[in-house]
Amino acid sequence: MMGCSLTKENENLDKSKLTKTAEEFAAQWFEYDFKSTVEQYADQMGDEQADSYKEYAKMQKKHGAMKKVVDKSYSTASDTATVTLTLTTEKAGKLVFTVIYSETGEISDWKVEEYQSIGKTMGRAGLNTIMSMAIVFAVLIFISFIISCFKFIGNAQPKEAAKAEAPAAVPAPAPAVVEEENLADDLELVAVITAAIAAASENECTDGLIVRSIVRRS
Repeated sequence: MMGCSLTKENENLDKSKLTKTAEEFAAQWFEYDFKSTVEQYADQMGDEQADSYKEYAKMQKKHGAMKKVVDKSYSTASDTATVTLTLTTEKAGKLVFTVIYSETGEISDWKVEEYQSIGKTMGRAGLNTIMSMAIVFAVLIFISFIISCFKFIGNAQPKEAAKAEAPAAVPAPAPAVVEEENLADDLELVAVITAAIAAASENECTDGLIVRSIVRRS
């Protein structure tokens, strides 16, 4: 409803007129020399525009001249209108032209893309899905590997702590020092006893009582 009311209110966004303008634009696109333009004005272009022109030059070389329009669509949104054309080319494949018009009916933006069939689009979507799943599984496997390594790290830490807390070896006790006996005192004692016995034998009493005196010299 919005598209219809907008078209009635704004005569600049007439469907037949804008569609015809888009077809003329597509024909001019095939004749335009994008390659020479990039070579001559590369310094004056931005990187994005220069890359787009190079890509368009490759498309022209790949597809050759325009043959005919096989599909067209028209839509409006807010204060703009869009015409989409699908056309065949001389060498191979199809191209899709999207031309966007401002509220004044002038071309405000446009783009050219390779036509993608439903089967090719589905195949590419399926490939992207498989690649995404493979990446997810690879990340999960990597995370599982990292988690499994934590177990070995945790077991190694108590062992290192036990080694650090092990008591130091107790040194063997030093052998007891045996004090040497004072042999000089013993010899002196023997000499005193011997002398006492000798004296006693000389001064023995007549009544049979023997008096022995032992004197130790210090």
